[in-house]
Amino acid sequence: LVQRSSEIGSLGRSSAVMEQADAAPVAAVGPVPTKGPLSWRPSVVGAGLQNLGNTCYVNAVLQCLTHTPPLAISLLKGQHQRACQKQPFCMLCAVRAHVTRALLHPGDVIQPRKDLVASFHRHRQEDAHEFLMFALDAMQRCPSEDTLIQQIFGGCWRSQIQCLRCLGVSDTFDPYLDVTLDITAAQSVEQALRELVKAEKLDGENAYHCGVCLRKGPATKRLTLHRASKVLILVLKRFTDVTGDKMDKKVRYPEHLDLQPYLSVQKAGALDYGLFAVLVHSGWTCHQGHYFCYIRAGNGWWYRMDDSKVTACDTASALSQSAYVLFYIQRGELERATGGASADRAPRSPGADPIGRDAAVGEPRSPSSIRVSASEGPLAETDIQEITLEQWRRHQEHSRPKAEFNLRKVEPKQRPLALAVFRGPQEVYEPLLCAGPPSAGPASCG
Repeated sequence: LVQRSSEIGSLGRSSAVMEQADAAPVAAVGPVPTKGPLSWRPSVVGAGLQNLGNTCYVNAVLQCLTHTPPLAISLLKGQHQRACQKQPFCMLCAVRAHVTRALLHPGDVIQPRKDLVASFHRHRQEDAHEFLMFALDAMQRCPSEDTLIQQIFGGCWRSQIQCLRCLGVSDTFDPYLDVTLDITAAQSVEQALRELVKAEKLDGENAYHCGVCLRKGPATKRLTLHRASKVLILVLKRFTDVTGDKMDKKVRYPEHLDLQPYLSVQKAGALDYGLFAVLVHSGWTCHQGHYFCYIRAGNGWWYRMDDSKVTACDTASALSQSAYVLFYIQRGELERATGGASADRAPRSPGADPIGRDAAVGEPRSPSSIRVSASEGPLAETDIQEITLEQWRRHQEHSRPKAEFNLRKVEPKQRPLALAVFRGPQEVYEPLLCAGPPSAGPASCG
């Protein structure tokens, strides 16, 4: 996944491989060499990750982030690292160092960075989705960087209420980093999405007080996508909020997803997304069991990444899981990441794969290739002054918005949004799409 113009020689292979009791060999990864610019190229899957004790949820999330093409490309360019002051702690720099090591060592097993694990892990199983959102939020808090995560994962919902008396319309805009789907009655992701955006009648006790005619009466309410994200994270709501008990049912999810039907403004052609990662939970509660994931590498092959074990598999296996979190990427973004190659291209045969089918069995069959830059310093461990998982949970609960829709607010970097736009049939009120000028940047819903 990372290339160098000259032969790799002994890089990575010369690292000591430590044999541990009842554990796969783990590469003792030192600082990344500093000889030429790092760049992401699609080829094979990255390294397996050692389980440090109930850290499977961390490993599964890190693998999904490592193999998110726009994120990996941005991190490996090193632009943030050169501008970052690393005070008090930079999650983006820590994630960049992890991504670089993982992609430099396909076929090996490496340990997750201590500063990534220490911030969240309390030697017990945690919810992988909660850790994912914690990590994205922490990356947004990094000094000199508050837009990258929004540019990649950020989108915006529009909630529209129309008064049935005067036909006046009120629009509410809400940012998102992920989309939670109720699967109680849904048999597929498409069915859950249709249910999410289905128009709802407000009447009787739920009658709507119109801001145009200033009367309370019947209205319709509908949720649509005002701005779609480059990378779409779909969370299947499998766990109850109170006990964490799991709804263990199969929900079909497609390899290709068209979001055009869910847009606020219909456009010509489809808005195609391709599936590239599936995070799976095995067990009965979010605090017990095991997490692993399936990753579609740049070579077109799917891989099951289960801690230290990385095994090639077919597409049918990746599409037949009891998925918890699904990662989709817009077709255009994927083609840019793969140098214009089609997202539908046929995968290479297993025999053409540069690495073996299981990272835990030892050396890959052929070396990876790397391009390194003399301008880059070693990717050493960073000093930690982190917010803990418990502190983050309390912050999220305190900051939880009381909205008509159960939408995720992005705190604290997301700019507050002006959430009411009233439009009557005869006169148009001044539209306030966002609190701030149009130049406010990617956090804007416009």
